[in-house]
Amino acid sequence: ISGLMSLKLYLSTGIVDPHHPAALVILLAVIVTSFLLKKGFCSWLCPIGTISEFAANLGRTIFGRNFKLPRILDLFFMSFKYLILVFFVYIIFFQMNSFIIASFLQGNYNKVSDIKMMYFFLDLSFTASIVISLLFIFSLFIQNFWCRYLCPYGALLGVASVFSPWKITRDQEHCIDCNKCSKACPNNINVSKEDRVYSPECTSCLSCISSCPQKDALSIKNKLFKFNIPHYAFPAAILILFFGIIWWGKLAGNWESAIPLEEYYLLIQNLNAIFH
Repeated sequence: ISGLMSLKLYLSTGIVDPHHPAALVILLAVIVTSFLLKKGFCSWLCPIGTISEFAANLGRTIFGRNFKLPRILDLFFMSFKYLILVFFVYIIFFQMNSFIIASFLQGNYNKVSDIKMMYFFLDLSFTASIVISLLFIFSLFIQNFWCRYLCPYGALLGVASVFSPWKITRDQEHCIDCNKCSKACPNNINVSKEDRVYSPECTSCLSCISSCPQKDALSIKNKLFKFNIPHYAFPAAILILFFGIIWWGKLAGNWESAIPLEEYYLLIQNLNAIFH
């Protein structure tokens, strides 16, 4: 949320929030990566995505399979993350002006929000423990439960990825219609029926390509340029682009917080008073 506010402030005034500039840099790195290279962040970099994959694999080990909701229920629950995204975008970009956002970002609440988040996980409440446990249990049965139904971050990246010039592309001349790509897709995309995968649910995990028995039937192609990225180099391209933007942010001086250590210590000592 703080990162989205920083983005709104930067777009409207050109000012980078000095308290948590890394939040803006990371958000821009993820959005740019998704815009250019599909939603690869979710498959290759996101720690929550890694936990979700682990849970799905554990579920397959225990139950012999993962389960799928009926299509109507699947679409209904999938809408939740887009509704959450629309809510935050509407509030931040359409209801809050630059002055209000700057006031929030300069406030004590935002200055120590990262510390509060750290304590949230170090000292989980009973309610938080129950919710996180339920999400993990659901992920055993339904692959990528959090990512598919609830993650507004993933929804934002999915929208950006629709415009990506590089997409999974099926060559009808080489395709033998074995449907193995569709079965392998963890996001339930019917790849075998698509010429190019535009779905915002595609995370460029490349499971479809690795499962394809026919050489050149599936590839990552760019319609705008002649240059195509080999599938084996695609994860490296995601890493280079993402960390390249992080490196650029550090070189530009937009990484370290400008909060003096003395003020930081004082805020931490009064953490409970700030959040109540």
